[in-house]
Amino acid sequence: MLLNKPKTMLFALLMGVLLPQLKAVDESVAATATQPIPTIAVLPFDSRSRNSDAEQLGRSIAELLSVALMEESEFELVERAELEKILNELQLSDSGLIDQQTQLQIGHLVGARILITGSCFKSGEKTFLVAKVIGTESGRVLGASVNGRVDVVELIPELRKKLTDILCRSSAKLLPPAVTEQSVLAQLSAVVAGQSRKVYIQVSESINVPAVDPAAEVELKKLLLDLGFQIVETPVEAEYRLIGEGVATSSGVYQNFQSATARVELTLYRGKEEVVKVDRGVETVAGGSYVIAAKTALAQCALKLAGRILPVLQ
Repeated sequence: MLLNKPKTMLFALLMGVLLPQLKAVDESVAATATQPIPTIAVLPFDSRSRNSDAEQLGRSIAELLSVALMEESEFELVERAELEKILNELQLSDSGLIDQQTQLQIGHLVGARILITGSCFKSGEKTFLVAKVIGTESGRVLGASVNGRVDVVELIPELRKKLTDILCRSSAKLLPPAVTEQSVLAQLSAVVAGQSRKVYIQVSESINVPAVDPAAEVELKKLLLDLGFQIVETPVEAEYRLIGEGVATSSGVYQNFQSATARVELTLYRGKEEVVKVDRGVETVAGGSYVIAAKTALAQCALKLAGRILPVLQ
C-alpha cells in the first residue's frame, strides 16, 4: 500500500523537528529527577566562658539553633543523636573546640553538606554570637554574627534569620558541583590506571523494598571498567577485592519529593586479607519516588567513596 507522499513528507519533517526536542526534554527530566539535599549539621559552639558550664552552654546553643532551623522547611538537619554518636566515636568533646579538618570529617560521616558551628563570648556588657557556615565538600566558609546586651538565648532568633539568608542565597558558594560518574572518572583518571588488574566487587544492598540491581555495586563496576580494571566473578582470581554494604531508608518528604538517606561502607583488600583502605559515607537525595531516591543516594555515596578510596591503586 502506497502512502500519501505529502503526508509522508510532513510526518518526516515533524519527526525531524520534534524528536530532538523530545530528547532534550527527556534529558532535562532525567537531570532533575533527583536532587541532592543540602543536609545541615549544627556542631557545638565554643563558649569562651570561664565557668564550669561553658561546655553545656555550647551544646545548648547548638540544640536551640537546630530547633530554630528545623522550622524552615527548606532545610534537612542531621539528628542530634546521630551527631553525638559520631562525636563519641571519634572521641571528640562537645565543647566546640574542633579543628576544621575534623569538622569536615564529621560532615562526611553524618552526610552533612553544610556544617554550622561558632563561638559565644562576652565583651564588656555585650554578648557576641558568631557562626561559621562551612561547606564540607568545598571547604568554603561564610560567617554571620549577632550581639546585644541580652542573654545568649535571646540572640538565637536573629542569628537564625541571618543563617537562613546565607543558606538560601549563598548555598552555591558552599556546595560543589554535583558528583557524577564522569566527574569522578575524570578525577581518578589523572592518578589511577587499571592496567587490566583484576578486581572483585561485592556490595550488599538493602532499601527495605524489593528492587533489582544493586545500585552501589553497579556504579563501582562501571567506574572500575572505565578506569581499565578487569571485573572478575569470583574473589579467588582477584588481585583486589572491594567489599561493602549499603543501606537506604526513607527520610520523609522534601519539597514535595520523596527523600532517602543511604549509608555505604567499603573496604578495599589486597589479596585475601590485607586491608588497604576503609571508608564510609552518607548521602541524602530527593526524587520522584522513594526507590529512585534510595538508588540514587546509594550510587552517589558509592561514587564519592570511590573518589576517596581508589587513588591508593595508582
